[in-house]
Amino acid sequence: MVAFVSYFIYAYVALPILWKVLNEKRYEICPLAKCWKPLIKCLSESSCRTWLVDVAQCQKPNSTALEESAKHYQHVQHPTDPAYCQYESFDRLKTATALDFLECIGRSGCMAPAKYTDVCVDMTLLGPPLPLDAIPTHILHGKWRKVFTSGWDLWPCQWTEFWAPHTPEEEHPPDSWMTEWPNNPNVWRMDLYWKNSYDASFTFHMNNEMYIGETWDFDNPRSAPATLRTRAIMWSTEAHENWYLLDWTEEWNTMMIYYCAYTSAVNRYDSMTMVLQREDSPPLNKEQARYYEQLAKDILGDYHGTLQRIRPCES
Repeated sequence: MVAFVSYFIYAYVALPILWKVLNEKRYEICPLAKCWKPLIKCLSESSCRTWLVDVAQCQKPNSTALEESAKHYQHVQHPTDPAYCQYESFDRLKTATALDFLECIGRSGCMAPAKYTDVCVDMTLLGPPLPLDAIPTHILHGKWRKVFTSGWDLWPCQWTEFWAPHTPEEEHPPDSWMTEWPNNPNVWRMDLYWKNSYDASFTFHMNNEMYIGETWDFDNPRSAPATLRTRAIMWSTEAHENWYLLDWTEEWNTMMIYYCAYTSAVNRYDSMTMVLQREDSPPLNKEQARYYEQLAKDILGDYHGTLQRIRPCES
């Protein structure tokens, strides 16, 4: 029984979209009562059980796993966040057993506030962003590769697919939680895909609704009018983002976006900058890549605008 409880507490330090630390007793007892059945299944499955062990190692302040993670994520605001350490175990979360467990964590209502939270850019100081219609609809609709990020999402082989309003449901059915897409003419859909490692066989998938010309009311700092706001639900947990389109270069079919993300369930903000390019365009050459690396720093400063290259799918 002692081992059972220990495994359970370790498991609840990381829902891999919220990156939280559950360090209060009431948060340990609550999920124990609500998710014991999927936990037992997780402990009986090798990959899910190993994930719990890995998560435990990431919680130890002086562990080798956490120290290596801090070096890898030294460019972010909180390199020692145990959540980043746990990314290395994502490949173990591909089974139905593991995903059922995560779903239970997300809907349990037992999540404590995050240990770390980012400070977002004060966009009121930078002037208005570009509107989304700066990018022609026929260009935006389709598949894009992620080229750069300033955040923790360093996974290789990331791509995004944008779907315009009024896309036929038989072509791409909406998720059950979606309330506006595809019928609202002001709402796009965005699908995100990524792999935890280059050779991983499993691809993660997350969907969003994009509300054009609308802004979430954040206070970190207070939100400036955004290009758009997004809403996503994954593993029964909702997240919101304000997007600011900072650059669109039609010649390269490439855009640069800054976004501030907020997950209310754990009161956590994430501050990120990214560069996306249409998949059917020639990859950025070294000179073009340097242009975006400098542009991000010119607009956002080194603290928010230091970009990291994403390893492409073909490498």
